[in-house]
Amino acid sequence: MAARIVLALGSAVLYAAALQTSAGVVLGSLALAPFLVASVRSTPREAFGLGVLLGLATTLAVAWWLPGMCERFFGLTPLLGWPGLALVGLTADGLPFAAFGAWLAWSARRGALTPLRVGAAFALCELARAQVNPFGLLGYGLAGSPFAQAADLAGPWGLGALLAAASAALAGPFAPALAGGRPRRALAAVALAGLATLGYGELRLAQEFGDGPPLRVAAVQGAIARQMHWDRSTRGANLARYLELNREATREHAALVFWPEFAVDFYLSEETLERARLLDGVHDAGADVVLGASRYERDRDDARYFNSVYSIDGRGRLHAAVYDKQRLVPFAEAQYVAGRAPRLVETRSARVGAFLCAETLYPEVARGLARAGAELLANPSNDYWFGAPQAAEAQLVSATFRAIENRRALVRATATGVSAIVDPHGRVTARSAGDGPEVVAAELRRSSAVTVYQRVGDLGVALAGLLTLAVARRTRGGTP
Repeated sequence: MAARIVLALGSAVLYAAALQTSAGVVLGSLALAPFLVASVRSTPREAFGLGVLLGLATTLAVAWWLPGMCERFFGLTPLLGWPGLALVGLTADGLPFAAFGAWLAWSARRGALTPLRVGAAFALCELARAQVNPFGLLGYGLAGSPFAQAADLAGPWGLGALLAAASAALAGPFAPALAGGRPRRALAAVALAGLATLGYGELRLAQEFGDGPPLRVAAVQGAIARQMHWDRSTRGANLARYLELNREATREHAALVFWPEFAVDFYLSEETLERARLLDGVHDAGADVVLGASRYERDRDDARYFNSVYSIDGRGRLHAAVYDKQRLVPFAEAQYVAGRAPRLVETRSARVGAFLCAETLYPEVARGLARAGAELLANPSNDYWFGAPQAAEAQLVSATFRAIENRRALVRATATGVSAIVDPHGRVTARSAGDGPEVVAAELRRSSAVTVYQRVGDLGVALAGLLTLAVARRTRGGTP
């Protein structure tokens, strides 16, 4: 059993390295192999335990920065932050991996495994896991490679399935049960699938996704310290900094400028001096602005608060259409009410699908905005809570997948970085150099492209996975 525990831990190391190094294609293809071997050599009960261990170890290796964030956000000591992270690893991540491991052991005893079935089961495992913790999906290790272009077919789940199938085929010589008793045939089949995915990616990279003339956009990064937000004594200086960055963006010929989540620390529904200064400043610069701000609605004697996105046109007029954040962060946003619909933000240049900060981890949010008619995507964010550049980079990677899945350009404006502009192929065309005040500008094109993943969504992927498990040949010598 000790050897199998070491194998499970080895998978956790490979998994984390695939997401945090530039060797994601290779390491991602190998990441699950040790765990797969350990599982098929175990009883279902033992494999269940190995899955819990894999979930715990992977969570600690991928989200090691989370206790520090909890300390900054909630004031928790590390003595509480680390047990909290461990609890996430044991439950949100550990239980889906445990079910996957138990299924592997059970299926191996029946001679019912092939790389195709392993890949389908892993996609279902990740779908289940993402309902609670969508951070650090295995498919994100393919970011920047042509393989990532296949995300417009089946989202990150399809890419995770491909990597799991590759791990099963590569582990086949050491555990023939994973390859349906035919390791060489399994390797050949998975290699062909990989080549087909690579070819598809190259074809998509050669295509253009865009309608109409180029549009010059900019993201402004204010770099205002947390303690200066909602402090009346600094409110005027905070606004002045964003207005100056906004003027700088228009000097770079931006027609549409994006500000971060919570860019202003006053309510735009109230006719205050700060709001008047904001509208006048936008009018003077002349470009439309999309920005994040809190808002509230009165309901008799109570008020409901929302984390929202507004737009102001270059004539200084505040638009009525507002997007309210739909996927709130548990505990951290308990004071807010979730939005009910994927509402677009209208500007003179484009219909914008804006989703806030950690909503970039949920493919269904961006997909819903694209289906509602968004011509480009925006992800106003507030990343200074992370305290680790690796976490902010991981958020950017997830945003690039939302661009690929919907074939929409995406603008990510953050308070302290990483701010970036992403094309419909998921390529970062411009990004901030650090965590200080900065303007990031580039040209993009609006898009009305419709992808397979837009149409089928996560439910379609789940049904395809279940169908694969139901109809794949169960005989020991079955086709991979």
